[in-house]
This record gives sequence, C-alpha cells and structure tokens, in this order.
Amino acid sequence: MAINIGYFGLSLNTSNLSGDPFMNCFLSAVSEVPAYVVSTWLLKRCPRRPLLSGFLLLGGGVLLLIQVLPEDLPALALVLEMTGKFGFTMAFGIVYIFTAELYPTVIRNAGMGLCSSAARVGSITAPYVIHLGTYSRALPYLVMGSLTVASCGLNYFLPETLNKDLPETMDQMQHYKGCCSRQKTQKCLEHVPNGGVSLH
Repeated sequence: MAINIGYFGLSLNTSNLSGDPFMNCFLSAVSEVPAYVVSTWLLKRCPRRPLLSGFLLLGGGVLLLIQVLPEDLPALALVLEMTGKFGFTMAFGIVYIFTAELYPTVIRNAGMGLCSSAARVGSITAPYVIHLGTYSRALPYLVMGSLTVASCGLNYFLPETLNKDLPETMDQMQHYKGCCSRQKTQKCLEHVPNGGVSLH
C-alpha cells in the first residue's frame, strides 16, 4: 500500500513541479525504464529483504528531504523527485516477486490477491494525499515519506527467500527464518525459567 501511495503520488505530482509539465511527465516516465531493468538484474543476485528495504528507504528519504529544500532550487527538487520515483519503481518491481515467494503454495494466489487489493487501496488514496498539498506544500511529502519509511522498518520482520525452496504448506512457511518464525519462538520458550511455559 505504501509503495503504491508513493509511486502514484509522485506520478500525479509531476504537474505541480516547476518547469515544463510535459518534460516533467516525460522524465517521470523515463525514470521507470532503468528502474525495472536494474531491479530485474538485482533480484537474481541480492537478498530480497535488504533490497526492498533499501529502495523503500531511498524513496521515503527523498520524499522527506524534498520538503526542506528552498523554493529557489526547483532543478534540485525535480532531480530528487525523479530519484524518489526511481526508488518506488524499483520497490514496485521487487515487492511482487518477494510477496509471491513469501506465501506457501496452498494460499499463494489468495495471498497475492489480498496484497494486490491492499495496493489498490493505496492507489485510490494517492490523489487524496496529493490534494493535501492545498493545505500545506509539505504535507503530501510527509505522509508519503513517513508511510514508506515505516514500511521499510516492518519489512525487517519478513523472512529472506533468496535461493530457498518456496514453501508448499502452512507448516513449512512457519519454519522460514524470519523475525517471528516458529524456530525463534521455540528457542525463546525453551529458555523460559522454571514455572514458565515450555514446548516440551
């Protein structure tokens, strides 16, 4: 959801940038081409979790940085906005692969459908977030940047899936090494002092 809000928010915001709106729209579209090419190359070689977190942080950090720029530097604001669009496009390309790898086969279609529905809510929300700019120029950037940075932190709790067999069942999924995996839960419970709950 956060990726869609940032992605479509920046796309819709190109008309509000200083300079030629047609050139701004062209640059916004062009920034997506290398993003998809690079993300495809990186997905074959890099762990998904830090890769997604890095580009979420890039997109969100740029959004939070834009608002502190002085208004007499429109060219720099445009460069940062295109950098943010690049980051969100990279995250967009990565998150679909990562999400499909997270769900076990028995619920993969349902899980992807649920996540896609949540993403569509983000797409619907994006125009309203941009409309907040009528009250304060910085408000849309604050909302989009904060949501993206928060999702970057939450991404830490997901398991890594690079070069791992996709889980077939719910039980296999629970044994994936994530921050909240069953293996870590078992280790924590095994060290509970006498009188506590134990799995054995």
